[in-house]
Amino acid sequence: MKVPRFVRDSVPRQWSLALVLGLAGFLIVTAAFSASDIRRAEQPRRAQLAALIQWRRGQVRELDGAVRDLRARVARVQAAAARRSDAVASRSQRLSRLTTEAGAAALQGPGLEVRLSDSTRTVPKSADAGVYKIHDRDLQLVVNALFAAGAEAVSVNDVRLVATSPIRAAGETIVVSFRPLSPPYVVKAIGARLAGFQASREAQLFARWHEVFGLGFRVSQNDRLEVPAFTGRMAVSSAQPE
Repeated sequence: MKVPRFVRDSVPRQWSLALVLGLAGFLIVTAAFSASDIRRAEQPRRAQLAALIQWRRGQVRELDGAVRDLRARVARVQAAAARRSDAVASRSQRLSRLTTEAGAAALQGPGLEVRLSDSTRTVPKSADAGVYKIHDRDLQLVVNALFAAGAEAVSVNDVRLVATSPIRAAGETIVVSFRPLSPPYVVKAIGARLAGFQASREAQLFARWHEVFGLGFRVSQNDRLEVPAFTGRMAVSSAQPE
């Protein structure tokens, strides 16, 4: 008995269709289970990531607070340092002023230079030879006149004068701050004003003695004088803590 051809052809097709459908269903089910597994696996990771984000946010808040606290501390320290700096600056200025007044620091600045020297004229036999020479009293007069003319620092032959510096005679030699000097005597006075010194009685006397006895007396104005620091011993009679 022969089977019709269309029946023979339909049998394999049915098996093929069933096989394809079965395979498709298997893949769909497998994919569904795989997706479910992936979602289950990702859930802990998401939870961990969310926890990490929250922890990081907490850290950022803490760091922001620490930064604000540090900035406030820096501001307080700067304010305190500024107050201390003002005090230190004031103390430093006072110390600098006292150092200058005590003559313990070298100074530079404009002022007057007065040069004194003995007369080069021949002394007449009947005259007093002393009037043709510069004496310690002469230096004292000039120095006082320069201070009166505004001098802030004075030196004689580069020997700095301070409040306790003596100008004396030791025989024929003039001694300033216990240092013997030789003529000519160069007196430098920083801060002294030319008009004030020339108007003084001492300057007028020396100008007269220059004409009459030939004493060396020359006054010049200098924009840059140098007066050394006092190098002698300073005796402290009293002191008190600040």
